[in-house]
Amino acid sequence: MGLMLKLNRAPFIFILSAFLLGISFSWFPVWMVVPLYIISLLLFAFWWRNVYVFAAIVLCLLGYVNTEIRRDRIDDNYRTSFALNDSRISVTGLVDEIVERENGYRFRLSSPLIKFNTISIDFPSILLFAETNQEISVGMKVTTTGQYFQIQGPRNPGEFNFRSFYGRKGIFGRIYTDETDIMTIDSFELTKIQTVQQWIRKVFKEKVGKPFGLLTALILGDKTSVDPEIREDFTNTGVIHVLAVSGLHVGYVLIILMVMAKLFRLPWGWDRLLIIIGLIFFCFLTGGKASVIRASLMAGIYMMTPITNREGNLWNTIFLSAFILLLYDPLYIKELGFLLSYAAVASIILFYQLIQDILPDRLRVNNIQSKSLQFIFGLFLVSFSAQIGTLPITAFYFGRIPIISLIANIIIVPVIGILVAVGFCILFFGWIPFIGDWIGESAWFITKSISWIADMFAQVPYGVIEVNQFGMINILTYFIGLGMIFIFFMNKYRKYAIYPGLLIGSIFIWKIAISSQYLNIIYMDVGQGDAILVRLPNKETLLIDGGQRFGSKDYGELVIKPMLKYFNINRINYLVMTHPHSDHIGGLISISESVPVDTAFDTYLDYDSWAYKSVMEQLTVDSTVIINPMPGQVISISQDCYLTFFTPDPNFVKHTRNVNNASIVMKLFYGSTSYLFTGDLEREGEAQIIQFNEALKSDVLKVGHHGSKTSSSDYFLQRVLPKIAVVSVGYKNKFHHPNEDVMNRISQYAETIHRTDQSGALWLQSDGSKIWEVHWK
Repeated sequence: MGLMLKLNRAPFIFILSAFLLGISFSWFPVWMVVPLYIISLLLFAFWWRNVYVFAAIVLCLLGYVNTEIRRDRIDDNYRTSFALNDSRISVTGLVDEIVERENGYRFRLSSPLIKFNTISIDFPSILLFAETNQEISVGMKVTTTGQYFQIQGPRNPGEFNFRSFYGRKGIFGRIYTDETDIMTIDSFELTKIQTVQQWIRKVFKEKVGKPFGLLTALILGDKTSVDPEIREDFTNTGVIHVLAVSGLHVGYVLIILMVMAKLFRLPWGWDRLLIIIGLIFFCFLTGGKASVIRASLMAGIYMMTPITNREGNLWNTIFLSAFILLLYDPLYIKELGFLLSYAAVASIILFYQLIQDILPDRLRVNNIQSKSLQFIFGLFLVSFSAQIGTLPITAFYFGRIPIISLIANIIIVPVIGILVAVGFCILFFGWIPFIGDWIGESAWFITKSISWIADMFAQVPYGVIEVNQFGMINILTYFIGLGMIFIFFMNKYRKYAIYPGLLIGSIFIWKIAISSQYLNIIYMDVGQGDAILVRLPNKETLLIDGGQRFGSKDYGELVIKPMLKYFNINRINYLVMTHPHSDHIGGLISISESVPVDTAFDTYLDYDSWAYKSVMEQLTVDSTVIINPMPGQVISISQDCYLTFFTPDPNFVKHTRNVNNASIVMKLFYGSTSYLFTGDLEREGEAQIIQFNEALKSDVLKVGHHGSKTSSSDYFLQRVLPKIAVVSVGYKNKFHHPNEDVMNRISQYAETIHRTDQSGALWLQSDGSKIWEVHWK
C-alpha cells in the first residue's frame, strides 16, 4: 500500500524507469529482447494481472521501439556516408554556424543537398571546411564542391568516438574544399531566432570587446567564440559546466520574467502564460540544448503546478522533464550534458539534506549566525552535493577528478551569476548613452576577473586527480562506498555500515579474480607507420616502435600517450626500436621525453637522422639500458613470457645498404601462443633468417614493411604459417601499400588478415593457451 501511495504521488518515477528499461533493451540483440517481451506478456496474461505491470510492459516497449527507430535512421545515414566516403561531390546548404580556424573556416550547413554524379542525397547537417576570402554569414544558402569524408569512429582504444557524438547531432560527414572550389551564395535569409542571436552577438561584441565570447556562451549557449585558454582553464578547474546554458541561466530568465509579470500587473494565470512563452523562446534562442530544456521544463512544471491543484513533488518534476526529453530523443541518454545536468540536480536534492543531517548542529547552514558565512557555506554544500553525483560521470568520460572544483565553484559560480545578470542588463539597457557603456565595461572587468581566477585555480598543483579506465565497476563501488559513509555517520543505522563495506571487499576480490594473467597486444593505428603496445601478464609494458612524426602530426602525442593513459601506464619497461626510420621511431621522441624507459633494444646502425639522434640522446640522459640483441638471444620478460631474437646480425647490418633489412625481428612467447614482429624486413632480410625454420612458426605475424611488394616472400610465409596477419598501414598512402599480390599470398596461409587502414587498431588477448580479439569499439 505504501508503494502504491508513493507511485500515485510521483508517478513519473515509475513511468521513466519503465521507459529507460526499454531504451536499455535496444543495446541487446533482437533474439534476446523478443523472448523477454513474450514472457512478460504471458506472465501478465496468466499470472500478474495488474494495471501497473501492463503499463510497465507498454512503456518498456515504447522506449525500445522509439530507440530502435532513432538508431535505424542514424544507421541509414552512416551507410550512406560510408558509400560517399572520399568522393568528389557538390553541396548546397544553409549556414547556421561559423567557426574561424587557423587555416580558414568551419561551416555547419543545415539540410544540405549533396549531389554525387546523378544521385541527390540529403543529410540533417554537414561540416564544410573551406579557405575563403568571401564574407559568409549565418543564414546564407551556399553552394560549393569538395571532397567528402565520413566522420570516423575511434581508431584506437581510449579514443573519443566522434562518429557517435556527431551522429547523434545529425552530422555524418565533412567536406573539404581547396583553392579550385568556388563557393557561391544563392540567397541570404535569417530566421527570426537567428536575427535575435546575431543582434545579441553584435551588442556583446560592441559593449564588451574581445572577451565577449564568454557572454555569448552563457546567454546563447554558443561556445565558438570562447577563448580556448579560458575553456582549458575551466576544464582543469572543474567549472566547465558553467559554459553550458542550464539551470543557473534559466533561473535568471525566470526571475526576469516574474519581474516583468509583476511590472505589467498581469492577472493570475496570464503571468504563468508569459513565463511559459518566455521559457520556450529562451529554449529556441539557445539552440534547444538538453540542459536548457530540462531546466525550462522543470521551471514550467513548477509554475503550472498550482493550476492543477496538486501538491508539488520535486522528484516527480525531474522525472517528468526527463521523460519528455527522452520521448523526443531517447539517445539523449548518451549525451554528457544530459547526464551531468540531471545528475547534478538529483544529487543536490538527495545529498544536500543528508549532509545537513549528519553535520553537528552548529555547522548546519540555518544555524550559522553570520549571513555571509551562511551564504558561502551553503554554496559550498550545494557545490559539494552536485560534485558527489557528477564525479563518477566526469571520471568515466574524462579520466580525471578536479578536486580544486569544490573551491573554484564557490568563487566562480556566483561571479558567473553576476555576469549573466550584467549580460541581460546590456541587452535591456545597453542602448542608453553612458549607462550602456558603463555596463559593458563592468562586463569586461568581470569576464577578465573570471579568466584570472580560473587560471589561478588551474595552476594549483594536484588540483586534478587522473583516473584511467574508470568503468561501471568503479562507479558501482563509488556509490556503495558513498552509502557506507552516510550510513556510518547516522547513529541510528551505523551498525549496518559493515554490509556495504563487505560488498566493496567482495567486488575488489571478484575484480582481482577475473583479471587473470592475460597478455594484451594492441597493434595501434598510427597511419603509415608501426607502433605496438604489449601489456605483459605481470603488468609490465613492452612498446615496439612509436609511429611517425612529421610537421605538427606526432603519433607519440596523438595515439601512444593517450593509449598509455588508457591503460594507466606511467613507465615503459621494455622499448624495441626495430630500425631507425622515422615512421617507426618518430613518435618515440615525445614518448621518451615524458615517460621513463628502463631498457631499450636497438640495432647496430649508427643512423644519421634527427629523429634517431633525439631519441637516443634522451634515452642516454635518462640512463636507459641500451641492448643490441644477437640472433638466437632469448630474454625472459615475465613468467611464461619471453622474447627470442632472430636479428639483427651485426655483420649483416654493417654490409647491408637497406636499413629495412637491419630491422629487429623477434618472437614473443606466452605459454603456447606466439607472436612474430618483423619491423620493415624485406626479402633480403627474410632470406637471412629462414635458417631458423620451425622456430619462425607463429600464431600472429606483424607483416613486414606495411605489406609492400618487397616483403612477405612465399618461402618466409611457409615457415611462419600465421593464423592471424596484421598489416599496419596508412589509408590511401602514397606508397600504395599493401601490395595486392602480397595480400593474396598472405591469404593462402593466414585465416585472418587485419589492416589498420580499414579496421583501426587490433587488440589481441591471450591466457597462454588461446588467443582472442577484444572488441573495443
